[in-house]
Amino acid sequence: MLTDTAKQQSSEDRLESFFASGSDAAYEIARGRKRKDGSSAFPVALFTSHSVITKSDRRQRSEVIVVPAGGNEWAIDKLP
Repeated sequence: MLTDTAKQQSSEDRLESFFASGSDAAYEIARGRKRKDGSSAFPVALFTSHSVITKSDRRQRSEVIVVPAGGNEWAIDKLP
């Protein structure tokens, strides 16, 4: 589930290409940290094989932010 903020920041085409980035794409999610506003931020590294061979060039660092959405549910507020 995406928040309204996340939906406004990403077009439907961008989301589709992000989630369908190929069979050789991979990601790594590290331990998250709680933020003062109640949300949580998770560092993410995205890997693609169509870049230069060195690992540092293939890795794109970003973060995913999730917010409480009521009850035991969470929503994504920011995608990489």
